[in-house]
Amino acid sequence: MKIQKTKIVLKVVFVSLFLSLFNPLVAQDDDCHPHFKGSDKSDFEKGVEAYNNKRYQQCITLMRKVSAKNRTAADPYFYMGIAAVKAGERPAVIKNHFTRLFKLCPDYPNALAYYYMAIVHYTYKEYPEAVVQLNKYFDIANQQPNPAYDAVYEEASTYLYWSEFLADAQQNQVPFFPTVLRGASSGNDEYLPFLTHDGSEIYYLRKVAEQNPNGFYGREMADRKLRLFCSRWKDTAFNTGSQLTAPFNMEGDEGCVTLTADNRTLYYSVLRHDKGYDNCDIWYCNRKKGEWQKLENAGHNVNGERTWESQPSITPDGQYLYFASNRAGGQGGTDIWVCRRLPNGDWSRAENLGPAVNTPGNEKCPFIHADSKTLYFASDGWQGFGGYDIYFINLNDTYLQRPTNLGLPINSEGDDVCMGVTADGKRGYFANKSTEWKGIGGTDIFTFELYPSAQPEEMTVVKAQLKDNQGKPLSGTVQVLRQKAGADHYIIDEEGIIALSLSARGTNTVIVNSEGCMPRIVSGNAHTLQRDLNAADFVMHTAELWGRYPMPLPKNGRNLLPLNKEATAALDAITDFMLKNPRMHIRIDATTVDEAKAIYDYLLSRQLRTERLEYKANSALANPQIVITNL
Repeated sequence: MKIQKTKIVLKVVFVSLFLSLFNPLVAQDDDCHPHFKGSDKSDFEKGVEAYNNKRYQQCITLMRKVSAKNRTAADPYFYMGIAAVKAGERPAVIKNHFTRLFKLCPDYPNALAYYYMAIVHYTYKEYPEAVVQLNKYFDIANQQPNPAYDAVYEEASTYLYWSEFLADAQQNQVPFFPTVLRGASSGNDEYLPFLTHDGSEIYYLRKVAEQNPNGFYGREMADRKLRLFCSRWKDTAFNTGSQLTAPFNMEGDEGCVTLTADNRTLYYSVLRHDKGYDNCDIWYCNRKKGEWQKLENAGHNVNGERTWESQPSITPDGQYLYFASNRAGGQGGTDIWVCRRLPNGDWSRAENLGPAVNTPGNEKCPFIHADSKTLYFASDGWQGFGGYDIYFINLNDTYLQRPTNLGLPINSEGDDVCMGVTADGKRGYFANKSTEWKGIGGTDIFTFELYPSAQPEEMTVVKAQLKDNQGKPLSGTVQVLRQKAGADHYIIDEEGIIALSLSARGTNTVIVNSEGCMPRIVSGNAHTLQRDLNAADFVMHTAELWGRYPMPLPKNGRNLLPLNKEATAALDAITDFMLKNPRMHIRIDATTVDEAKAIYDYLLSRQLRTERLEYKANSALANPQIVITNL
């Protein structure tokens, strides 16, 4: 649960938490607790009695009188401090009393003095000092049973938990130097930006006049509406942007865009008022031959009848759709959900991301990075700095994992929501109205360098066209496998356009299939595959009589063994082709007999007959390969 703002903390701490039992000190004869004599002894005892009878101002007056004559005595300052707490004095007054106390007696034996001083430090956002004082409280409270200590023990534990978190964040602030994104930012307000994975377009909402009236006063008085805009990259910058035409900006409130890697399928939120109530759903649109087609509702598995669904974020291959929803069955409040693409093209029933992401509070603004595994999102339920903060988590490794707060000063005491990250993982972007950073006017789009430990895997979009040896575009599928990531599955339509989000530095295994053609298998980093996929000889070959097709298999480092997911995925694609083409034969060439036999056994397990297979070792080969020929 998030800590409350300072004003509320003061109310809780200095009114509620301190109404606990207190056992007054018994004066001892040492430097911190000298025996008082004469009238000083009488005034001290009257001050203790006044405290016990809740006459706190009288207690403070008497203890101040005693301390004026006994300047080395610590006990009067202790009573002045706790009486000031009970009387609701300003934190500065309370801090002054306890500061004098610890100056006179650094090891004062009452744990409550350290507890109260810690709360004052917390109020002033002096979190490291609060941690020190709270640890001293526990050193005493854990060794000396006392009902007064027990009464605040739980609160002290909570404050230590928060103080340690905030002290660490305060002492380890992350670099954050936002700069305005020119072109996409204007004198109007811009909101909810989405930068395409290839960086060629940025979509956002811009508040513009509904009409274009003449004259200054006409423009000022005109109603302003949020409209969906797009700016395109040209040479070295984005242009000033243009409002999207039909089918967009037609009715209701539209926004919060997400696109697949090929920029040809767009999902976004639409708030309409056509059912007798405000209904926010997720819609999508396909772009064919450069033109956006008809808007379609994402379907009943994504959108509920009377629930709020918004802020979609789709993986580059279009296979997983993340979104925020307040539907029943979640962890509480607004949660983040995901639908996966079914073989028939529909979306599966929505699944809650569970307690690794969602809390009894609210989560929203999911952004799935181009690596399809790093999720950035906003939450007011995880430990943070106030309001909503932005977090990130690797969805492939959520077991016993908590999301990571992006830290100060990216997150603040206010609401921080809706951040995106470029495909290369190096920069974040968001919309904000701020006086801290120089903008253009109103709410602008800002970008900043994301510190290394918050960066996802570096990705690059590689584009190509799937075609046959006659140059005709083909439809098909592309499977991409990367280390420490799930498989991506791209559907290629009849235009044959391929746009793959690939690891820029790691190895990608790309398996291309088209009905009636031999599969193609290539491996490498994004730069290598950009060259291979656009090479003149990268075409899909049909199964021809007496054809011979060698295909290298991806290796697991230097060795093929044990067969890794990339090798088995490639063998599965080859098997599917073989089962559809019963006249084809396979010869397995591998560096060692063990490698060749492992491949042979795997193909047998996939129901290929022994008479269609043979294998041999060839130590001269750099990579094992499958050679497919006609029988």
